[in-house]
Amino acid sequence: MDYSETTEAVAELGRPWKTLVGEIPDLTEKLEQEFRFGQRVTFFNGSYRMGGNIKGGTSSIWYPVGEPAHNAYLAWRERDGLPYVEDRAAFEKLQDLLDRSGTELLGSGRDKDGAYQDNFGNVYRIAFEIFSFLPFEHLSGKEISAIQLGGWGPDSAKASAYDDACVMMYDFAVKGARRTFAGLLLHELGHAHERRLPKAERRRLAEVFQVLSKEDALIGVEFLLDGKARKIYQRASINEFLAESYLIYVSHGNRLRQEMNGGAGDSASAWSALYNIFRDSFGGLEYA
Repeated sequence: MDYSETTEAVAELGRPWKTLVGEIPDLTEKLEQEFRFGQRVTFFNGSYRMGGNIKGGTSSIWYPVGEPAHNAYLAWRERDGLPYVEDRAAFEKLQDLLDRSGTELLGSGRDKDGAYQDNFGNVYRIAFEIFSFLPFEHLSGKEISAIQLGGWGPDSAKASAYDDACVMMYDFAVKGARRTFAGLLLHELGHAHERRLPKAERRRLAEVFQVLSKEDALIGVEFLLDGKARKIYQRASINEFLAESYLIYVSHGNRLRQEMNGGAGDSASAWSALYNIFRDSFGGLEYA
C-alpha cells in the first residue's frame, strides 16, 4: 500500500535528531543545546550577546559571548533552524489556504493587520506545507478559529499553546529549531483534533492511554525536549497524550504500524485501536 508522504520538516521528526557538533566549526554540545532550545546570538552595542525569549514569554535574558559563538549560531541556523528570509508568496499561499478554511492568520500582535513579517518566510512555508497534507477539515470548524505565528499568549511558561480555539506559536517557537516548530505546530493542532473526537472514541482512547502508560510503551518524539522527557510529558494527562498522538500519527506512520504488528501483548492491541481511530478521523489518510 502507498502511504502519503509528508513534508521534509515533518519527516525529520521521524528520524533521530542528528547532532551538528563536529560539522560546524566552534559549535559545542552546550551551544547546540541552547540553540535547539530557542536561544539566539546577535550583535548589538558593540558586542555579541546570546539569549532570547524565556519559554515564549515577553521577558528575555541576554549575556555576552564571543564571535565564535555567533558564527556557530549562524551556521547552525542555516542547517537546523528557521533562517530569516522574506517570502511574501509563501505568506499569501498560507493566507489563502486559511481563508478558505475559515481560519484567521494572526501576527504577533494577535490581529490580522500587519500579520506579514519580513523575516518569517520559512515559518510561512513550513506551516503551509504542513497544513497542505492534513485533511482540510482539520483546519476548519469551531475547534480552530485562528493560527497565531509569533508573539506570545496567556501562558508565558510555554513555547506554544492552544487557547480559545487559537493555535499559538510563540516567538520561542518561530525563532528556534525547525524541528521544534514542526513538532509544536502538530502538537497544538492535536489539541484541536482531540476536541473533534466523539465521546465513545475518547473513552476508548482513555483505555489505550492507560495500557500504554502501564506498559511503558509510549513513543517519545525528540523536539524541544528529548524523547524520554516527551514520554513523561504525555503521562501528565490524556489531553497531552492525544495531542502528541496526533503528531506521532502524522510523523511516525511506519513506526506505529510496526508497534501494531510486531509489538508484544496489550501494547500492540492498544496501538492498533489508536491507529484505527485516528485513521478514521483522518478520513482514511495514512502516512509513511
